Amino acid sequence: MTLDSVRETTATDRRLLARATLDNLNWNGRRFTMREVEDTPQFRHYYDGWPSGEDFGLVAEDTESVAVAVVWLRYFTAEDPGYGFIADTIPELSIWVSAERRCQGIGGSLLHRVTEVARSRGVTAISLSVEDGNPAARLYARHGFRPVPNGAPGCLLLEL
Repeated sequence: MTLDSVRETTATDRRLLARATLDNLNWNGRRFTMREVEDTPQFRHYYDGWPSGEDFGLVAEDTESVAVAVVWLRYFTAEDPGYGFIADTIPELSIWVSAERRCQGIGGSLLHRVTEVARSRGVTAISLSVEDGNPAARLYARHGFRPVPNGAPGCLLLEL
């Protein structure tokens, strides 16, 4: 699949972002159900009320307009931080590629595109959180994400 079929995320993508959040939490096997994600504010805030403020993202779709990947940047506050929270002014990135579309370069292409959008919006840095052992960490390293000095384990930062 080429990334010619990429669109901006909208408020109608809440279900997609919820599914992506669930799959991201279950990257190494089934640990959570959708009900648990919906019932847990620390998980739900990754997509609830999407978008708010300066949040933005991109969706890759196949030729039948079915979402196969999504990347989104969400701004959190110190009062309601994400797992990769650094500061109110630094959005936290989440990315998901459907299992059948992984290892095809889609994640890297979306990551590159959303980074360019972020730069064009004046974003100076992007954070994220990745659990130890998650193979996605290699993708983030290739794109310049580095561990946050004195940060929480798995908290990465890309300075733009």
